[in-house]
This record gives sequence, structure tokens and C-alpha cells, in this order.
Amino acid sequence: IHNIGETILNRLKKGKPYSIVVVAEGIQTDGRKRAAEYIAQEIEYETGIETRETVLGYIQRGGSPTPFDRNLSTRMGGHATELIATEQFGRMITLKGDEISSAPLDEIAGKLKLVTEDNDLVVQGRRMGICFG
Repeated sequence: IHNIGETILNRLKKGKPYSIVVVAEGIQTDGRKRAAEYIAQEIEYETGIETRETVLGYIQRGGSPTPFDRNLSTRMGGHATELIATEQFGRMITLKGDEISSAPLDEIAGKLKLVTEDNDLVVQGRRMGICFG
């Protein structure tokens, strides 16, 4: 939280009075609050700046499907149908590159896949001035 607060205060000093902080829905909090509420309170405490949370609903997150979305969902649905027809249950559909496949749920469920510091999107984000906490 300290790094985020520091980034927000530095932006304010540069004449940028608004900041957007994105919080993953799966983040662990103290168990009493939603993640966004908890983070907003911590930022306000750290910076002294009024902070509000907004939880985006499905429409704001998803928007209207594009032709790519429709094509991908058709391909994934087709693969899921093949799994059912061959009685391969307990699997989830996956996409690696352009390849549709599947993976056993028991190997995936409950596990985290963390983004590394050298991930291309993280590196590009930092170059653009984005703070990752």
C-alpha cells in the first residue's frame, strides 16, 4: 500500500489529481471487507486523500462481444462438446496461443498463476508510468 500511496501523491504533485487503482477480485483481505473497500480505506489512510471504490459489474467489465470473442467462444464450446461426447469430464477448456485444448480441473483448481515481474505487459506498463504496488 505504501508504494501505491507514494505513487498517488507523486501524481498529485505533478498536477494529476485523479488516479485509478485496479484491485483483483481474488485478493485476500482481513475477511471483513471486500478487497476494493479494504484497499480504498488503506490508501485514504496512507495519503489523506478522499478515496472511493467502484465495483464494476459484468457489462462494464465485459462489454459487447467482438467477432473474435464470438469465434473463440464457438471454438471453445465445440471443444467442450467433444469432451462430453467422449466422456472426458472434470476438465476445463484452455487456450494457449491459438490452440484450444483442455486440462484436468484437479490440477488447476485452487492454484494461483502469478504474473512475473518480467512479463511483457508488466514491463510495458511500467514504461508507461503504471505502478503495480
